Order: sequence, then C-alpha cells, then structure tokens
Amino acid sequence: MRPLRFLAWLGAAAAAGLVVFGILVWRAVDVTDTTAAEAARAFTSARNALGMTPPLLVRQADGALTRRATEAPEGPEPVSHIYVLSYRVSNSRLTKAEVPFWFFRLKAPAAQFVVRDTGLDLAALGLTAADLAAEGPTLILDETDSAGNRLLVWTE
Repeated sequence: MRPLRFLAWLGAAAAAGLVVFGILVWRAVDVTDTTAAEAARAFTSARNALGMTPPLLVRQADGALTRRATEAPEGPEPVSHIYVLSYRVSNSRLTKAEVPFWFFRLKAPAAQFVVRDTGLDLAALGLTAADLAAEGPTLILDETDSAGNRLLVWTE
C-alpha cells in the first residue's frame, strides 16, 4: 500500500508543478496582433527607457553573435527579470515576455519554452545565468532582420 501512496503523492506533486509552470507561462507572455507602426512605438519606448547603451551581443553579417567587451561592474545590481520584445512582420504579431530571473537561473530550458514565440533562442546566445548576473541589468540584444522582424532583449 505504501508504494501506491508514494506514487499518488509523486503524481500530485508533478501535477502541481505543471500547474505552476502553466501559470508562469500564461502570465509571462503577452501576444497581440498589431500594426507595424504600433510595434515601432513599443520598441522606441522600450529602447528609450534603456538609454543609449550598446547591446551586449551583436549579430554579424554571417549570423554569428559577437559579445562586446565589458568590464564586469563592481558589485552589479541584481538582475530580477529578462524581458523580450519581438515583432514578426509575417503575422503582424507583437510578443512581450517577462521571465523572472530566478526562473531562468533554475530552469533555463523551461525559460526557453516560455519565450519560444518571440524567436529568441536563449541557448544560441551563449549566455548563462551567471554571465547575466555578472553583467547586471543591461541591454542584451537589439536586432532587426532584412524582413523587418525585430527582437529586443534586456535584463532589469
């Protein structure tokens, strides 16, 4: 009888974990159909709030990402969230994602799932949670491709 009780508790814990994950995803991502002009305003507003800081990563013509040289700030401010703003021209869809940094630190693959609709591949960036924590709040990526799709990623 004890193995059945253990399995029941294990199943309940797994179900609770899935519910919590589902709620995180539901609250973290906002997808809206919008015009290119409205999307441009959203990007301008977000970018202005970040200041003129150059992005940590820049995509080269061959598609490779290069990281700008930075000096790790002395005792950087703690990072609380990763933000992603993405606009896809093909479906006129603006996607905003706000991932708690603790969630990214603990579950990077699950965080990748959360931001899947943005076109961001966190693993391809080659940045770990430790890298981002060492940088402190910063602009990570700001790029527009030839089709007009745009991606903006930053931490606060």
